[in-house]
Amino acid sequence: MTNLISTLKRQNFNVTPEEEAQLQHLRETLGATSIKDALLRAARLTLALSREVQEGKRIYSADPLGMQTRLLLPDIEATTVTWNYLTSRPHSWKRQLYIKGRRLTAANVWYDMLANKRDFKETAENWELPVEAVMEIVRYCEANRELIDMEAEEEKRLMEDQGVSLVRAVSR
Repeated sequence: MTNLISTLKRQNFNVTPEEEAQLQHLRETLGATSIKDALLRAARLTLALSREVQEGKRIYSADPLGMQTRLLLPDIEATTVTWNYLTSRPHSWKRQLYIKGRRLTAANVWYDMLANKRDFKETAENWELPVEAVMEIVRYCEANRELIDMEAEEEKRLMEDQGVSLVRAVSR
């Protein structure tokens, strides 16, 4: 419990009465128990939409008759990053980007780089990639850490459900 408390960060900011009304409306709209919960839900939604837009996807809404209208999201679309070495691939639940031309996620390269304490050049040589690709992978993974961590946890859970033991043996 002490470790959790030491990692908590307090966030304080001033809001106008109009902003307070917007926050209350957001809380009610999302069915959140608190403004903090509403802000975190809104942040997750915004990050999910941003990831879709980064992958070149467009967001649409449909009326009850199925008529589609493209949603314009200027705040998100203005920050869209174009990746030179990364691309999306169809997968039942993974949303992170892959290395173009390979069945290899960006996180695989990044985790390997971190675990083996390799620099950009060593990682590029190990994976037969341009150094620029490794730099892009690191930028992407650092910017999308929450998604990558979530997918790693899901993969771990799926493996454990299949009976795969992920506990390392301790050598004596």
